[in-house]
Amino acid sequence: MIKLKNVTKELKGKSVLSNINMELNAGECVAVVGHNGCGKTMLLRMICGLIKPDSGEVITDDYRYGVIIENPSFFQNETAMYNLQYLASINKLIGRESIENVLKEYNLYHVRNKKVKTFSLGMKQRLALCQAFMENPDVLLLDEPFNAIDDKNLQITYDNIRRSKEAGKIIVIATHGIIPKECSVDRVIKMNEGEIVGVEGL
Repeated sequence: MIKLKNVTKELKGKSVLSNINMELNAGECVAVVGHNGCGKTMLLRMICGLIKPDSGEVITDDYRYGVIIENPSFFQNETAMYNLQYLASINKLIGRESIENVLKEYNLYHVRNKKVKTFSLGMKQRLALCQAFMENPDVLLLDEPFNAIDDKNLQITYDNIRRSKEAGKIIVIATHGIIPKECSVDRVIKMNEGEIVGVEGL
């Protein structure tokens, strides 16, 4: 379980999160929706500890996170394989075979030795999905994960989200668009100007 209690955050004198109260449970897929700049990305950053609250608290277990937040930052002059191996070396949970398998799953294995700077936007997004899923994390925080993804790879992503939910993971999808029914979302949290303005159960 992850719980945010009365969480507030200001950046450069501007409120980016205001009095956020929410609870995320195992086996639950939650969508956070709202226009660009409404606070969705900051909320994901807060959940995984990339930023700290000015007031309030984030209560969480010792989870491992798989994260896509804003534009994924890769070493543009290195290969896809190098980038994933570098990221995997941090936690040392998976080896080359697991990395190759996820590249195959997302149809990037044939370009594994190509530099990321040569990738299209859709290919970079698929590489970001590879790094989010590859270590079988406890929590998936996915910021606009469906951008520039073709139908075939969208279905792969939907299947991975569904399997992650069935395996008891916590999944949060932030988007300004329509939530695909294939994601089996349990709740929709609506945000505006850094505040939660509505919650809908599905």
